[in-house]
Amino acid sequence: MIEEYKHLLKKMNHNEAFTFYNEYNLRSRQPSVGISLALLLGWLGVHRFWLEDKKGGFTFLVFFWTLLPALFSIFDALCMFELCKQYNNKLAKKLFDDIKELSPYQEGKADS
Repeated sequence: MIEEYKHLLKKMNHNEAFTFYNEYNLRSRQPSVGISLALLLGWLGVHRFWLEDKKGGFTFLVFFWTLLPALFSIFDALCMFELCKQYNNKLAKKLFDDIKELSPYQEGKADS
């Protein structure tokens, strides 16, 4: 999956790219895990909490006693590749912005 973000890595120095790569690999979401969570515990909204969608997770949790969350979790399992891709894209952008903001090697930064 890191291949999709090579354009971001080209804008970083070696240390920044190393940090990005490590953090991305630790925090990215894999669709196979999401599909398993959606099918096994989806009626409780666990897969939504795993994707850091608290609003969706609580909605599933509030209505867990009905059959609707179970049906929607099956739909989410079918769409998990896209849901994980959206999460991973947001993660990559956030990591890139955070690393560039914290980097002591920013261009145009005056030495003090």
